[in-house]
Amino acid sequence: MCHFPPYKLLDNLRSLVDESAMNILVAGFMTIDRIELPVRTISSVGGPPSYAGILCARFGFDVTALTRIGTDFPDEQLVWLARNGLPLRAIDRSKTKKTTRFKLVVKDNDRSLYLLERCEDIGLEQVPDGHFNAALISPLAQEIPEAVFQEVRRRSDFCFLDPQGYVRSFDASGKVYVTPWSDEKVLGGVDALKMDLAECEAITGKTSPEEGLAKLASKRIRKAVVTRGAEPALVLEGNRISKVEVPKVKIVDSTGAGDIFAGALLTCYLRSRDFLWSSCFGIAASSLSLTSIALGKVDLPRSVDQEARRLYSTATNVGSV
Repeated sequence: MCHFPPYKLLDNLRSLVDESAMNILVAGFMTIDRIELPVRTISSVGGPPSYAGILCARFGFDVTALTRIGTDFPDEQLVWLARNGLPLRAIDRSKTKKTTRFKLVVKDNDRSLYLLERCEDIGLEQVPDGHFNAALISPLAQEIPEAVFQEVRRRSDFCFLDPQGYVRSFDASGKVYVTPWSDEKVLGGVDALKMDLAECEAITGKTSPEEGLAKLASKRIRKAVVTRGAEPALVLEGNRISKVEVPKVKIVDSTGAGDIFAGALLTCYLRSRDFLWSSCFGIAASSLSLTSIALGKVDLPRSVDQEARRLYSTATNVGSV
């Protein structure tokens, strides 16, 4: 298993890693988010490189962000990101476009997401030289072209896909909705992926998550997770499907929780090579992060490891493919 100590001190976490620290690339837009909660409205830096990238850095990994920011991205935020293990490069800043911006509106149990601004695509020239122990591919608005994906895949030992930005479309107001997507060149190049229920149906055409996982397995994808909100998640590893309970928490803000899940799962998997255990760790981290607002989620509570162990001990086999 993969035990982690308290998470507040980056130096303590880095001491766990060999001097030749493992490295992770996180690909996707960095954003500026407007989060309209019932009690307050905040503006925060966001996107997978922020949430997943900083979390991976907190766990002692060397993290490279493959992203695109705009002319309006605040310099003070660049300094803050660098101090938190996520330095950006001059080549990552567009010379003509503004930073990608989303608005999240939360009212009662309804959550609506709007794209307000979109930066230019991530370019092939931005892909850094070198090799990576793992890559998290997590587009938000179809910003990762196939050529960029293939180059990242070529340079990575393990490729983990969050397909959220591939299955998204936007109406005239920018409101996000899910549409079918199944790019065989991308899906055929990943080692694992995570999806929610709507994304699973969009990718596989199956309303049953079990059937969706079976279809992915037929395409030689043997590591996948389907999350279902507060309902138990389903984890495919090899030819076995397991059910994992989800901790019950009071949700304050769900922004970035999927990225926390991906970052926590990936860091744990690189050390343990146990996908079910790593999924349990990701579920625990994501669930417990829901009590924090925006990037406060990267400071995980001490109870995450204990909660992950509980989920792992109660996971049940519900089928095979």
